[in-house]
Amino acid sequence: MVTAKRLILINGSPRRNKTSYSFVRTIKMLSEEKNCKVEVIHTIDFFDGKNDLKMLKEMIEGCHIIGLIAPVYVDTLPYPTIWFLEELSKMYSIDLKGKDFFSIAQCGFPEFKFCQPLIDSCRFFAEVCKMNWLGGLGYGGGAILDGALFENLGKKGKNIIKALDLAVVDIIEGKKISCKPQELLTIKIPKFMYRPLAAYLNYSNRKTARSLGVSNIEQKAYLQES
Repeated sequence: MVTAKRLILINGSPRRNKTSYSFVRTIKMLSEEKNCKVEVIHTIDFFDGKNDLKMLKEMIEGCHIIGLIAPVYVDTLPYPTIWFLEELSKMYSIDLKGKDFFSIAQCGFPEFKFCQPLIDSCRFFAEVCKMNWLGGLGYGGGAILDGALFENLGKKGKNIIKALDLAVVDIIEGKKISCKPQELLTIKIPKFMYRPLAAYLNYSNRKTARSLGVSNIEQKAYLQES
């Protein structure tokens, strides 16, 4: 009898229910359809001592596969997630050794290349912890999704789900993620659309900032004289 694979999916976004979690949710669903057992961790729940990382010991010891899904913040992982991985490498280096590890990055830019630094950081973490690196995927345009459920996105959502399903099959079998999932996730946007897209994203960011009480997102706080 084949033992059911146990996965830990780490939501590396400081926001618990936005686009990164949409990926986590879908991967969890697809994995469970294949008789895997999946547990979800939010890095922000542990940052700054909110919860004790020691509570993860039994979960990490019992899992076969760990996946990190995160947004690109200033060309790499969000700081709370960098901190989380550093702490895991200190506390659980023995437990992590030999386990499979993969990552998925998503960013506001349409091009996949902007996700690559985050994926490279995850590969480095896997190497340091002597884990089996299964590869990473990148999705450009994650900001536009804004936490939407993929099954509600029509053709675009179907492509994302198909890509993740193909990746999950490889991951469960302990194989490197093949090229096909990335092909399905890669968005092809005509160059003439770049400026309107940038304008929309800038407008959206300013709107979000105002809703959080930030009146001037252009202000360079660290350059202000005290």
